[in-house]
Amino acid sequence: MAKRVYILVVLFFFSCDQTTTSYKPKSSGNIHTVSVVVENKVWNSKLGDNLREVFASEFEGLPQQEPLFTLVHIPPKIFKDFAREGRNIIKISPNTVDTAYIEKNKYASPQLVLNIEGPNTKTITKRLNKISSKAILAFRNNEVMEKQRRIRKSVLKTEEFKALGFNLTLPSAYSLFKKDDQNKLWFQRETKKGSVNFLTYTLPIISQQITLEKVIKIRDSIGKEFVPGRNEGSYVITEKAYEPYFNKIKIKNLTAFKTKGTWEVVNDYMAGPFLNVIIEDTKNQRFIVFEGFVFSPSDRKREYMVEIDAIIKSLKIL
Repeated sequence: MAKRVYILVVLFFFSCDQTTTSYKPKSSGNIHTVSVVVENKVWNSKLGDNLREVFASEFEGLPQQEPLFTLVHIPPKIFKDFAREGRNIIKISPNTVDTAYIEKNKYASPQLVLNIEGPNTKTITKRLNKISSKAILAFRNNEVMEKQRRIRKSVLKTEEFKALGFNLTLPSAYSLFKKDDQNKLWFQRETKKGSVNFLTYTLPIISQQITLEKVIKIRDSIGKEFVPGRNEGSYVITEKAYEPYFNKIKIKNLTAFKTKGTWEVVNDYMAGPFLNVIIEDTKNQRFIVFEGFVFSPSDRKREYMVEIDAIIKSLKIL
C-alpha cells in the first residue's frame, strides 16, 4: 500500500513540474509594434537605418505617412522579464553562424521572434534583406489575428449578414447605420474625431476580369448611390489625385481583389483612407464586396485600417 502512495506522489510532482516549465505568459503590446533587440551602437548604425527602412517603411494607402510598424529599441542587457513579452520581436545577434529564422512563442504566446545572426554587419544586412518580406507578412498576419482576438471579447450581435449568406465578426462598438432594399449594409462606429465605416454588398459575377479601373467604377457608383456626403449633391468617390494599390490575394482559400487608397467627396472637403476587398464566391455565383473607410481628421489611422482588415478576414461563408 505504501509503495502505491509513493508512486502517486512522484507522478503528482512530475506533472506539476511539466506544467510549470511549459507555461508561457500572454504576449503584450500595441497593434503593429515590433521590439528590436540590438546593441545601441548597432541601432545607431547603418544596419539600424536599414532596419527602420524595412520595418518602419510607409503603411500603404493612408493620406498621411505612418510607419508600417512602430519600432521599439531594447538593448540586450535589459531584454528580460516583461521586455520579452512583446508579440513581435526582432533579435540581431553576433554569431559565427550566418542565419535568419522565425521562432513561435519563444518567450510568450502568441509571439513571433525573428532571429538574425552573423559574424559581421554586412552579413547580417544581407540576411535581413533576404528574409524581410517573409517577416513582414508574418508580423502583419500576427497582428490581424491579435486584432481578431481583441474583437472577439465584445462582438456586435446582428443577424444582418446571415441574409447575405455569410458571417463576419464586428466589434460591438459598431451599429447598423444604413440599409437598402438590395441588402447593402453600412455599419459605423464613432471615434473621438470622426468615424470608422464598414460597407458590404453583393454583385453578380461578371465575365470581365476584375481590374483596378473596374473596382474604381464599382465603388464610385456605390458611393453616389449609397454613401452621400454632408452637402446636398455630395457623395464619396475614389480620390483622383493618387492611384490606389491593387493586388490579387486569397482569403479563406477564395480568390479576392484588394484595393487600398484614399477617398474624397464630390462638392465637399472630406477625405480619408479606404480598404476595398472583392471576394469571388463561385459557390454562389457572386462577388461579395467589403469596404471599410475612415474619416478622422488629424488622427492616426493605421490601427483603424488593421481593424477593417481583421473584420474582412473573419469571413465565414454559410
